[in-house]
Amino acid sequence: MTQKTRKTKQNIIRFPSSKKERRRLLLESKDIRVRIVATLRTACGWLLVIAVFLFLLSNYRLFTPASIQSLASYAIAGLREHEGDATTIAYENGSFSDAALFESGLAYADSDSLFLAKPGGLVTLRQTLGYTAPVVEACDDYVLAFDRGGTKAVLTNSVSAAAELELTSPIITGSIAENGHFALVTDEQGYRTAAAVYDTSGKEVFKYQSSEYYIVSAALSPDGKTLAALAFRQDGVMLDSHLLLYTVSSGELAADAVLEGTLGIDVRFLSNGTAAILADDGLYLADRKGGAEHVLTFVSSDLLAFSMQNGAVVLATRSYSGGARSDLYTVQEDGVLNGPFSLPEEPSAVSLSNAGFAVLTSSGVSVYDSSAAPLWHNSEAVGARRVLLTDDGTLFALYAKNTRLFTAHSEQSEDISHAS
Repeated sequence: MTQKTRKTKQNIIRFPSSKKERRRLLLESKDIRVRIVATLRTACGWLLVIAVFLFLLSNYRLFTPASIQSLASYAIAGLREHEGDATTIAYENGSFSDAALFESGLAYADSDSLFLAKPGGLVTLRQTLGYTAPVVEACDDYVLAFDRGGTKAVLTNSVSAAAELELTSPIITGSIAENGHFALVTDEQGYRTAAAVYDTSGKEVFKYQSSEYYIVSAALSPDGKTLAALAFRQDGVMLDSHLLLYTVSSGELAADAVLEGTLGIDVRFLSNGTAAILADDGLYLADRKGGAEHVLTFVSSDLLAFSMQNGAVVLATRSYSGGARSDLYTVQEDGVLNGPFSLPEEPSAVSLSNAGFAVLTSSGVSVYDSSAAPLWHNSEAVGARRVLLTDDGTLFALYAKNTRLFTAHSEQSEDISHAS
């Protein structure tokens, strides 16, 4: 009996308690299949470690306090259910200074902070500013906020700040390109003004400064490769404006479009790369070679409202013909002037998108398609300060304390297509 027990014990293979020893036995097994499985298991383990490391390295911003706060905001907003939330964005501090459409919501700023908000009380980003006069610009993936008259600017994506700048000179104006690069015009000591271009990390990639010209506005082409600086200079009693086109990569002057006897106000690039220039005597379109065409003439006192955003231009002027109170003109991505479209009221704000254009008047907001055929009207927009029209036809009406969303199917929206 004792001899049989000893033989049984000899047939028992003790499995090591050490993980290292177990791995060694598997890798040194006489069975090739066991060795292959053990090797693959080890390789997969190391690949998983490397993959996790690379993910954390490339997405480290997801784990910043701001990102975690945004995730918490999503969770809290998802638990809320308030009637009307789906059509309202309430300003966190009860006011706003400037705003722009961003993603499916609104980027707005007050003197304290920049907010990225969506209907339903969802705030995906809060960025502390402390600005005196904040201005907000946006493209598909980034939001630019800068302090007009101050020295600070910030570029954010939908999750966190991508770049924060504090300059040595006060900022006059700024703009953002479709790729997230942005331009800031500053009032320089020793020079009249300067225009600088920054990439999405906040690195300065080009700067133009001059004691000869005073730069009033600057814009980047859709691809971010060309800077358009709208400037003027005085020669005796003559005042001429110039559109200076610079190649960002080389810093070379590519073209100089001269607008004689006029004062430029603002410049923006259309989607096709043409520069649209708003001046005190009308609207100009300039190509990359410096050729400028005066496509619309009016005196500055007749300009009622305008918007130069999203690669297009819409403006309204007083009308002196027939029973119309105002005339509306648009320049879309094809670079062709459309209009005049006669309006029965004088607008206080306008907005243009691929869905058409919106006109805010004392009686509410009216939305038209791209050919100026009336679509719908909503009288509840009375009292709004601005309107922003999205490409899907949703209207953001910006009031002093909140933003409300209207569509053709909103309760108070009236079909006016029969009026065409």
